[in-house]
Amino acid sequence: MIPEIKKILYATDLSENSRASLAWAMALARKHDALLLIVNVIEEVGSSSPSLQFYLTEPEWNELKQKISSEAAEIMKKHLSAFCSDVKAEIPECTHVADEIIVVTGNPVEKIIATAAEHQCDIIVMGTIGAGYLVGAIMGSTARRVLRRSRIPVFVIPKADG
Repeated sequence: MIPEIKKILYATDLSENSRASLAWAMALARKHDALLLIVNVIEEVGSSSPSLQFYLTEPEWNELKQKISSEAAEIMKKHLSAFCSDVKAEIPECTHVADEIIVVTGNPVEKIIATAAEHQCDIIVMGTIGAGYLVGAIMGSTARRVLRRSRIPVFVIPKADG
């Protein structure tokens, strides 16, 4: 039985390698006539402001963290939409655009895997750093951990040269 690819989850942090890996995700989606979901994970706001946290009750602190996360998610969705448009303009062959943009807050590895499961994705596409023989040594820790923990295939795109 040949596996079908109907939903692709593209995980991005909008880093330098993101354009190349998004192009791969778009090409796969076009080739397989699959849905393309894009996810960005914002790491949760921690207690990095102990002086502010000292003056707030726990419910107030949690409400503030939620508000910051919600606002950051809206800003990130705008950036991701612009990012997709830029890649499409730079690489005209990439005609397939995102079917859904998802921004979540939390641990990137856990959220990428959970999002793929929740949306019943068939494959995860993500970029990393490194090239050639060094990929195993310097592959991004997020990509490495997703690859290790995922129950579905993970297509990891190495950093493009030039």
